[in-house]
Amino acid sequence: MTAMSGTPAYVQVAADLRSQIEGGALPEGAQLPSMTQLRERYGVSSTVVRDALNELRREGLVVGQQGKGVFVRGRDTASTAPAVEVLARRLDELGEAVRGLERRLAVLEDREAVQDRSRSNG
Repeated sequence: MTAMSGTPAYVQVAADLRSQIEGGALPEGAQLPSMTQLRERYGVSSTVVRDALNELRREGLVVGQQGKGVFVRGRDTASTAPAVEVLARRLDELGEAVRGLERRLAVLEDREAVQDRSRSNG
């Protein structure tokens, strides 16, 4: 891979694969070359290839299938995938916030119970 001034290698690999997907050279449902093939094609490390593929996954352009490889997503799926991922992440954040509020409520209820006991004993 020829170095573009300051552009990380994984960004260059992702850009080339994205271009192939958008240009139709890698059509919907097509399997991407293996990690080994991509490493050899671009002259980069496994880490660079993995980071490039993760970038394309985040964009919703490709999907990995355990033991099978990485495939180009359908256009309708690709357009909704990032939104679904954002919603899932937000739902996780909300769940954590609710758990935090439940913990705080439990502490307040415990304090109130202690105060009630001390009032009734007093």
